[in-house]
Amino acid sequence: MCSSPISYVIIMFFVCVLIISACASHKKAVYVFPEAMSKSTQEEYARLSEKGRVLYEMNCASCHTKKIKGKMIIPDFTQEEMGAYSIRIANEIHEDKVSETHVSAEELTLITYFFTFKKKNK
Repeated sequence: MCSSPISYVIIMFFVCVLIISACASHKKAVYVFPEAMSKSTQEEYARLSEKGRVLYEMNCASCHTKKIKGKMIIPDFTQEEMGAYSIRIANEIHEDKVSETHVSAEELTLITYFFTFKKKNK
C-alpha cells in the first residue's frame, strides 16, 4: 500500500506511461475500398471492419495469425473460405469454436468485413 502521496503519484505516473505506450504501439488496420465507394460509405465500412478486426483478435487470431520473420501476419481469406465459415462447416474444430454460441452471425459478418477490406498481404 502507498504510504505517501508522492508514492501514489509516482505509481500513477508509471501506470499512465504504460497505458500510453500500449496505445501508441497499437497500429490501426489499413482498409482498401473500391474507388467508386463514397467516402461516407468507406468510413462506415472502416468502422464495421475495425469491429471485425477486434472480434478476429478475440476469437480467431490464436489459430490463424502466424509469426513470419518476426512479423505477425493475418491471413488473406478468399470469399469462398469466408463463405465456409458463414455456414459453419469449414471443419470440425470450426464447427465448435465458430459456433453460434461462441461467435454470433452478426459478429461473423463483422469479421468478414474485416477480411474483405483489410489490406492484403504481399
